[in-house]
Amino acid sequence: MAKRRRKRHPIARLFPSSFMGWAALFFALLVIAGGSVLYIYRYAPTSEHMELSDFYDTQREDEAVVLVNGTMEDRGDAAPNALIRGEGDAARTYLEISFLKRNMDRGYLYDPTEKVLRYTTDKDVISVSLGDDFYTMGREQADLGYEPVIEDGQSVYIEADFAALWTDFSYELTVGEPNRLLIEKAGYEKETATLSKDMALRQFGGPKSKILKDGTKGEEVTVLESYGKWVRVLTRDGVLGCLQGKYLTDTKTETVAARLPEREYRHITMDETICLGWHQVAAQGAADKLVKTLDGTEGINVIAPTWFSVADNTGGLADKASMDYVTRCHERGIQVWGLFSDVENPDVSTTALLSVTSSRDNLINNIVAKAVAYGMDGVNIDFEHIEAEAGDSFVEFIKELSIKCKNNDLVLSVDYYVPTESRIAYMDYETEANYVDYMIIMAYDEHHGGDNEAGSTASISFVTNAVKTMCDYVDPSQIVLGMPFYTRIWVTEGEALTSSVLSMNKTYSYLDKHGAVASWSDELGQNYAEFTEDGKKYQIWVEDADSLSKKLNVMQENHLAGGAFWKLNLEPDSIWTVIKQYM
Repeated sequence: MAKRRRKRHPIARLFPSSFMGWAALFFALLVIAGGSVLYIYRYAPTSEHMELSDFYDTQREDEAVVLVNGTMEDRGDAAPNALIRGEGDAARTYLEISFLKRNMDRGYLYDPTEKVLRYTTDKDVISVSLGDDFYTMGREQADLGYEPVIEDGQSVYIEADFAALWTDFSYELTVGEPNRLLIEKAGYEKETATLSKDMALRQFGGPKSKILKDGTKGEEVTVLESYGKWVRVLTRDGVLGCLQGKYLTDTKTETVAARLPEREYRHITMDETICLGWHQVAAQGAADKLVKTLDGTEGINVIAPTWFSVADNTGGLADKASMDYVTRCHERGIQVWGLFSDVENPDVSTTALLSVTSSRDNLINNIVAKAVAYGMDGVNIDFEHIEAEAGDSFVEFIKELSIKCKNNDLVLSVDYYVPTESRIAYMDYETEANYVDYMIIMAYDEHHGGDNEAGSTASISFVTNAVKTMCDYVDPSQIVLGMPFYTRIWVTEGEALTSSVLSMNKTYSYLDKHGAVASWSDELGQNYAEFTEDGKKYQIWVEDADSLSKKLNVMQENHLAGGAFWKLNLEPDSIWTVIKQYM
């Protein structure tokens, strides 16, 4: 049989068999080469660099990127966090004041009206005016050779070396494009390591991310975060970048040491539990009625007469004080803490008063002068019109007043509304506690005359929560619990709701007159009564010996400094027997 001849592929006919072998090999090499290119494209490290100015996105040549404890602070559309003024060794670093307050030290206060910066330590008030190259501390002047405070547009900046005199931090500046400023606060705990080889620091984890800096073997970095095999680090010259963790060695934990001595805050305190009565004084002749008022009390050791009120926005005071009043109190062994209030004059703006340096100084000098002139033992600040924007000004007022009170052996007590979330945001209780001797919580007016809902003046949960919240910020030994000698009569007629004050000593006679019977509420920690008359509904959350005992027990269980009562002459004489049991 004849052999069948195989048909060859048309292309094969064009080439000899040996050539086909080589073609197959070539094709295979092409596949391998293509795969290699794809592999390199997908996995091989890129050598492409990224400009730091693009990474940090700075907008001005004279600004600096700021990193605090390894965290880059966002600039956004606001003013630069830091500015560099001058060149070379003469260059100075300036920190924007709101940035400084937000991240490092809330204690700086700038007065834009009089262009004055204030800062208060445990013992001294530091003051510097815009344009000056010196500052004052008390009566001493210190020359600096540079301006510690500058303005740039609408923003205020404080020179870093000047700030470091009072705020415990260290910093390193790297001048370049952009300028980078590293700030580390005392107590910052960080993890450091050393590069074990020359290594690229990339924008993100992964070999395809652009290079921000070519790190060198032996270079020290701060380790910030771990992303599996990759870690985010910060170099000493202010570059944030990522590299593989296996190339780090000599890892250790360090704590930034304090440079400044620890502050020592001094307090003037009493050796016994405080039993304070606020005494509302209508006229200067109150000393004649004082004896009768005190004869009805038992165990009271501090009295706070409402003698002084702010008269104007420059720090003037209206005065109803009496030397004879102080003398009579001292004869009974009772201290006098004159009360200074901001509630009497509707034309006074507490915000304007406290935010202008000369007005605040005038007010402080007048308060101390009055206290000394009348031989008082202390002052009681009752400022109830503190708006959120005046929070820092109020704190500075308390600091500066405290320094002068301590220098004159005067107890400084301050009255506070019950702390709420909104008040906590702008009232710096922890800082104020360093300066105030006694912080008095006015744990009443839970429901007050301006409310559109009837309710208790001071339910036990309201009082308990007030104390608990304040104790989160202040040592209990500095807290005095303010309690009411009054309640309210709430009257509902249709949809209208009104109320009027009812003193503790007249409450039960009022209920008897209207045939109403009070019943105890464990939830409220007080008696409650209601009745209807002439189509009107009357409600009374009673303040009496039973409700006061509950509040005094809160004071005792929390080991507070004592109690205060608003106000004398509203209470029955018998209530002092109850109070004395807890004092």
